[in-house]
This record gives sequence, C-alpha cells and structure tokens, in this order.
Amino acid sequence: METCLSNAVNLAASGTPTNIFVHLIQTLLTAQCNMSYEIYPPDCSEEIASSPSNKEFDFVIVGGGSAGSVLANRLTEIERWKVLLVEAGEDPSLLSEVPGAFLSQLQTPEDYAYDIEPEKLACHGHKNKVCKWSKGKALGGSSTLNAMLYIYGSEEDYNEWHRLGNENWSYDQVLPYFKKSQSCGDGHSDKWRSKYCGHGGPLKIRPYNYSQPEVQKMILNAASEMGVPILDTINGDKFIGYGLAQGTLDNGHRVSASKAYLSPIKNRSNLYIMKSTRADAILLDGTRAVGVRVTLKNGTSIDVKASKEVILSAGSIATPQILMLSGIGPEKHLRDMGISKVVDLPVGKNLQDHVTWFGLYLTFKNQNATPPASTFLLDIAYEYLIHNRGPLASVGGFDLMGFINVHDPTAKYPDIQIINGHIPQWHIPTVAQYLKGLNMGQDIAQEITNILMEADMIEFLPILLKPESVGEIYLRSKNPADPVQIFANYFSVQKDLDTMMKSLDFLKEMINTETFKRHDVRLRHLDIVGCRHTEPDSEEYWKCNLKHTASTIFHPVGTAKMGPQGDPTAVVDSQLKVNGIQGLRVIDASIMPTITGGNTNAPTIMIAEKGADFIKAEWEVTEDKDEL
Repeated sequence: METCLSNAVNLAASGTPTNIFVHLIQTLLTAQCNMSYEIYPPDCSEEIASSPSNKEFDFVIVGGGSAGSVLANRLTEIERWKVLLVEAGEDPSLLSEVPGAFLSQLQTPEDYAYDIEPEKLACHGHKNKVCKWSKGKALGGSSTLNAMLYIYGSEEDYNEWHRLGNENWSYDQVLPYFKKSQSCGDGHSDKWRSKYCGHGGPLKIRPYNYSQPEVQKMILNAASEMGVPILDTINGDKFIGYGLAQGTLDNGHRVSASKAYLSPIKNRSNLYIMKSTRADAILLDGTRAVGVRVTLKNGTSIDVKASKEVILSAGSIATPQILMLSGIGPEKHLRDMGISKVVDLPVGKNLQDHVTWFGLYLTFKNQNATPPASTFLLDIAYEYLIHNRGPLASVGGFDLMGFINVHDPTAKYPDIQIINGHIPQWHIPTVAQYLKGLNMGQDIAQEITNILMEADMIEFLPILLKPESVGEIYLRSKNPADPVQIFANYFSVQKDLDTMMKSLDFLKEMINTETFKRHDVRLRHLDIVGCRHTEPDSEEYWKCNLKHTASTIFHPVGTAKMGPQGDPTAVVDSQLKVNGIQGLRVIDASIMPTITGGNTNAPTIMIAEKGADFIKAEWEVTEDKDEL
C-alpha cells in the first residue's frame, strides 16, 4: 500500500487541483486489493446478438437505473420468467463508490450532462447561459452519481396523488414499498424504525460520516433559536424542521440501486443484461408492444422481443424520448418530426424539477482553520481507504437540511428545502469540483473561490419543493442518438419566484440569531457581471443573483404522467400501463403526477417496488388461470 500511495503522489504531481484530486482517488481505489469489481451481472449483448433464439424474453426492461435495477431483481424472483435489462451505460466506475467524490463524476462519460434550452429567468450565470442536467449513464443510473440523500417527501405528496384519482397511491399505500426496499441502520428510536423504516430489504440506509459536526451543530442551534423544530428523523411524521438525513450508503461507500439490487443476483440464470446498448424504439404490432429495437456498442441494431411486457424505466428524459420515437406522443409534434402517430398522448408534458438557488454563500471564522498541508489530498484518500471515514466518506454536510414553509411558519408541510453544505477555508479542489459540476460561469466561479480563500464557507441552497411552473420535452429529430430539447420553464409562474425570494428572508433572519452572530456568520455579496447595475443587497440585486445562479438539483419528473381514466393530461394509468397500448408500462420518476417534496431517488425506488408487484399480480394470476 505504501508503494501505491507513493506512486499516486508522483502521478498526480501536475495538473489542476480538480484533476489531481480525481486522479489520486482513482489510482488509490484501483490499487486497493479488497475492492473487487466483478460484482455486477455480466454483459450478455454478444450472446443475445449472435443467436435468434436468444432474442425472446418474457419481459424487456429499458433502463438499468434506480427503477430498472429494482424491476430486474423483483421480476427474476419468478424463476420461470426470462427478463432482459437494456442499459446504455457500463458498470459504475470505482470513483462512484466514494461519497465525497460524487461531484467529480459530473460531466464525465458516466453523465449524460444534457444542455437544456435557454431560460428567461434562470441559468444566466452559467457557461453559455445554459444549465446542464446530469443523469447517470451506468448500471444504477443516477443513483451512481447523486448525493445519496434518501428522502420520502411528505405524506401530503402521495395523498395528493390519490386525490387526483390515482387509486392505491396514498401515503399509507406507498409506505410499505419504501420499507420493502430498505435495510435501515441504527440511530433512531424503535418507534421510528418499526413504523417508517424497513429492515429486510436490499438497500442499506445509513447516516453519513461527516468529519466536522461542529458546523452542523451551529446551524441547528441557529434554527432552534428561530423556533424551527429540530427533527430526530427526516422520514417520519413531522415534515417541518431541520435535521440530518440518511443516505444510500454503508461503511463509507455508496450503495447504488445496481449494487443493492443487481449485485446479489448477478448469477441468477433468468436475468440477462445488455450493456452499452441504446434503446431506440418500442416495437409495436398494431397497438401492442412486442419488443424493443436496440443499438449495440458497435452500431449494429437488433430487435429483442417481449412476450408479456415491455417496461420503460429510462427516466424522465429518455422515457418520453423513446415513447415519441415509437409514435406515442403529442400528435402535432410527431407529425412535425415525420413520425407516424400510433397514440396521441401528452408525452413530454408536465415536466417538473426542483429549481435551486446556487447564489447564497455564508462565511464564518473557524478558529481552528489552518491551511491544508501539501499532502492533504493524499491524507484524506488514505483515511478513507484504510478507515472508511473522513471527508470522502461524506458529502460535505449536505445531509443537514431544513424543510420550511416560507409563507406560513405554522404550516404542516414545507414549500422550501434548504441544504447547507460546508467547504473549509482554502479547500480549492473541493469548490472547483463543485463549480464545474454546476457548469458555473468563470466570473461567478472566481468570486466564490476568492471568498473561500478568506474564510470557511457554507452553501445555503434553497430548493423550491412544489413548483407550479412546468416544462416540456420535445424530440430534436427522429435520430435516437440526438438529445431531446428540454424546456425547464423555471419561474414561469410568478408564485415560484416569490416563494424562492422569501427563502432569502428566512436566511437573513437566521443570520441575525445570536448563534450566527457569535460565529461572525455573514452573507456574502457576489460581484456578478450581469448584476452590476443593481445596488448590493437590494431586492433588484437578489433577483438578478437568482436569475444568474438558479439551476437544477437534478430531480426531473412527470413527463409520462400517471392519471385516472379520462384524464387528458395522463400518459399512464394507476397500474402504470400506457394508455391505448397493450403490453407497455412506464415505471420510473416520469409517472409522478406532481413532484415530491424532497430528493426523488427514494420515491423512484418505491415506484419500482410497487410497479413490480402490479406486474406479478397480473401475470401470476393469468398464468394460474392458464394452468387450470
């Protein structure tokens, strides 16, 4: 190990701080003998492509992300069912194992990094005035590059779905499917563990190993001073307050959906996986889905057949793309694209996302701060690899979050989520990676970097939980390789802008607490080129700041909306079947009628667990009748 460490230092002796950081981690991970990476199911692409008899399956699942991994596991529990999982990416990289390196994966080959269309009221301070939407391109999908935060949202999120006419989707009816997926750790009361958390599932849910809890304690004390409740758990029966979230991790390592659901069944004989394989279109016989046309890594296209169902789990961007390429979507748009209509459905509409304000930075004087040693990156890598702890075992304090209602502090349900990350003074590689992941423009990036040279920094990130603004997704062309057009339409409804601006009032109140005053916490002004016509700390300045720094936190949902029979805005019914098409379901975040009030990975896994039971109930009953 010592030789390995020495070589890593020499190899990383040149380059930008970000490149040095990433190279060190990758080198050390590769050298660590006990991290075998033959943990995922093998790639069957060549086997399937080479023989006509190998192209017939009971189910074909498109997308090996959070939802697809769950479905592949649950459907292959029925030994007589032959299941194919089609994934455009490869196995997750070694770097994906490291919680603290999650930002290093953005804008790499494992990230689709979509450019959205220009926004009127957001993204203006980003490179080319364009926000990037990250999405995982690997087994496990975005669960391999997210911050691992495991958040249900509130009970009202799901009760609202039920009130909209979606039977069996109330909170009481979805909670068992959250619990089914989980293996919860210690750290909470027995009451919470028995009611809100499961214990026999494949997905490990654990606290983060954060190395500077005094910063989180300072923020919690300030919140308490304001009268904000302090929660003993985020996923419980209280939805307003500050607390520490848990994540999909174990012993300092990420637990992606692929690691949780696919690794344990890698040798299951009825599971087949095609990697580096793009799904191009659903094969239809009239209005019945019978398979999928896919393109292999070498450019060859083949057809794979499904005797029972095709299941789209490609996510809120690719699922509508595949549907529309198959003739399922808005009739006028299909006609404009030269695609023959099969069913006229509002595919790609109802796009919702958690727009986030990335322009609010606090500083405070940390009396214990010292410039990092020249071997700092090596030291934290060693601490992580040998002891599974330290900064790389956490996500920079992002697990500390608040859920508040800025319009009514006494309300039961929040409209803003606040994440409070911490970057210690002088830690330039950390902030450089953060800003690169955001695609932030050079002037703002330099401002933030300069601030970090003066003092410790806290990122105060307000997230709009229940946006009324909706976007839409359109095809760019008939070519499946072309990325879609994404119109986020952030702040197109004035109420969303007003709500986000009121989060600033909450922050200013927090700054005036005695706790923050003792630590000399200050809200910093960013000298944004496009905002120099405004007065510092004026309402005009902060609206301009928001326009330049608002972006995504990577939670797009809703583009294949679930709704009751007769709902003209629905794409799928409450059993997740595509309206007007037999043998086709959508099971991923795109079915959400309204976005949940928190990070969306946990609800996506829940949706897949529930969807798998829908499929089992239908086909096991059918097969039993056939046997009679």
